[in-house]
Amino acid sequence: MARQDSILWFLMGVAQLLLGDALLSSGVSDTIGQLIQMSGGGTIALGIYFLIFLARHESEFSQAYNKAEKLILDSDPVTGKKILKDNSPKAIKAIWYTVPIGMTFLGLIAWLVS
Repeated sequence: MARQDSILWFLMGVAQLLLGDALLSSGVSDTIGQLIQMSGGGTIALGIYFLIFLARHESEFSQAYNKAEKLILDSDPVTGKKILKDNSPKAIKAIWYTVPIGMTFLGLIAWLVS
């Protein structure tokens, strides 16, 4: 789950947009529905910010260790220096990115249709 923060922000923002739309259409409270939709737009804006921030500062984060990334500390056989290696299979990495992106895309389509 390497650097997936911005994707999760998008997913949470879409969920807020859908929740606000459901509240607006049910007629329970227009004010609360509009507030939730506006906060969903702000959450999506945070996702865009983090996506741009990580793209700009990728070199600073590339050598950082994160336990969630399942990195292994190994030594280079030629130089003997310690290096971080990602040991997870490429199929697992693809699933970690495909599922949230697909859910975000489907949620945005559902929000646009309603």
